[in-house]
Amino acid sequence: MNSLNFTALDIETADHVNHFICQIGIVKVINGVISEKFMSLIQPPNNIYSIHNFNVHGISPEMTLNSPTFYEVWPKIKHYFEDQIIVCHNSAFDIPKVENTLHYYNLPVPCFKTECTYKLFGKKLEDCCADFSIDLSNHHDALEDAAACAKLFLLNQMRCHEGTISRQNADWSPLSPYENKFIEKNDLVPDFENCNPDDLFFRKKVVLTGDLSFISRKDIAHELKIRGSDVNTCISKKTDIVIIGNNPGPSKLEKIEELKALGYKIRLIEELELISLLQKADI
Repeated sequence: MNSLNFTALDIETADHVNHFICQIGIVKVINGVISEKFMSLIQPPNNIYSIHNFNVHGISPEMTLNSPTFYEVWPKIKHYFEDQIIVCHNSAFDIPKVENTLHYYNLPVPCFKTECTYKLFGKKLEDCCADFSIDLSNHHDALEDAAACAKLFLLNQMRCHEGTISRQNADWSPLSPYENKFIEKNDLVPDFENCNPDDLFFRKKVVLTGDLSFISRKDIAHELKIRGSDVNTCISKKTDIVIIGNNPGPSKLEKIEELKALGYKIRLIEELELISLLQKADI
């Protein structure tokens, strides 16, 4: 299986005895890029909840009174599981609950492989997200938790990769503010002569904005130059690509929207998608 193709999963449960599912969040990743998202509230059997579970996620019987059962939702989501890599943050919790629910409704359990970001990082989801500036403002929403899990698993795959853009032998602690801002002056001077003209980034004017979590701005700018990019610090009518980190500059975002409204095509690429693109051998 391609480890950059996977399904990130998170569930919330209604009670602490049977652990019936009351919400499911799914994030599909293809070639290192989030391509699909699915979320549904689910009515547990008899729509029964425990106060403990409600206090964790805030989902109440009133919220799922008219929601579909897992039996009704399963036909819409089983393709996300069949012969896939299923990634959870604490798969020892999520996977058995899914399997038990399938058994409850006499549905067959599909074949899939599991991965666990809790085992990979050894911390709670909220702590991992804080370490790497991954948004988790709505923790215990199944879709948001699944998206965060997907980004963590992608990070792990990137750090295991031995390509030129990986931070080899690094501890993958958060980047310092200095690393997030600094670009070598030489990397702001394009050099098109020794680059592959078929590269995705060849002769593209690229601007970086926001705080990067995994790769320093210096390293990304240098890699982009090697690939034939014209790395800029300001957004203009000639900008082709903007690399978006956390907390991007408001003025840059406003400029992008103004230019797009005027018909200029500017591609926005988030950091993890960029790393995935840079690591593809055919680019």
